Order: sequence, then structure tokens, then C-alpha cells
Amino acid sequence: MPPASPPPPRRDSVQQLLDDWKRERPDLDPWPLGIIGRLSRLSTHMVRHAEEWLAPMGLSWETFSLIVTLRRCGPEYALKPSDLIKVSLLTSGAVTNRIDRVQERGLVVREPDPNDRRGVIVRLTPEGKALADEAIARHFEAMAELLRPLGRQEADKLAAMLGTLLFAIEAGD
Repeated sequence: MPPASPPPPRRDSVQQLLDDWKRERPDLDPWPLGIIGRLSRLSTHMVRHAEEWLAPMGLSWETFSLIVTLRRCGPEYALKPSDLIKVSLLTSGAVTNRIDRVQERGLVVREPDPNDRRGVIVRLTPEGKALADEAIARHFEAMAELLRPLGRQEADKLAAMLGTLLFAIEAGD
């Protein structure tokens, strides 16, 4: 019996982009697109996947992000809108709209800031905390499922490499 031939190389959507650029501009080396393009596509797929399981909970990716940000900040489960802007890298208008949406659902309340009579603090309600706990548990399960093709050891190596890259980029900001 002849030896089995190796399986054909797996091709993802970014590989086609790389092949196109190599063909059209052989004078350029598009290798960064192989990494950055895949990170971008993976992010898009992850958000789209999350939106599918968030919808039955009545959450969007944006409102999910807000309530879990408040949930992870500690037992007060509260932040000033300016702090939400810093940790989310969003504009003040975008954060205000998200706060309005989750406040309408009773997931957060705006309270006067005891340290700044002109300011407010956004706090999770008990309902908001319960939903954040349910949603973040589901999110971690869903992310683990998306990473399953790697296996834990490969995933840990990838996380370390991406951490090195992210640290270098953030240190330059």
C-alpha cells in the first residue's frame, strides 16, 4: 500500500488575500497581513458569534461589554462614566448611549457621585449583576469553544505571544 499523501494545506479567507497580493505585487512581502488580517477576522467572527447567544438574553455586544465591565470592577460594581470611557476606549457619546440602553432595562442606575456633586456614578442593579454573571459565564464557555481547535497548550502559547505583541504596542502608545 503506498504511503498516504499529506493532507492538502488548509486555506482560510486571509490566505486568499495573501495569495492575491503576492500575485499582484510580488515586490512586496505581505506577511504582516497573515497575522493582523487573521486577528481582525477572528475578532469579527467572535463578536458575531457572541451576538448570536447574547440576543436571547436581550443584550448586544455593546451592552454586554458595559455590564461586564461594571461587574469586574469589584463589589461596588460602579464606575464614573469617564472611567467607563477609559476602560472601553469609546467616545463619551457612545458610552452615554449604552448607559441609557441598560438603564432603561433596569440593569444599571445613575447615582450622584459623592466626591463630585456635578458627576454621576453608574452602578449595576442586582438584576444587572445577575445578568452580567450569567452572560460572562456563557461568554467564557463560548470563547473556549471557539478556541477548541487549538487545544489548551497551543492556546496558552498563542496567548503568550499575543501578550508580548500587545504589551509592545501598548507601551508605545
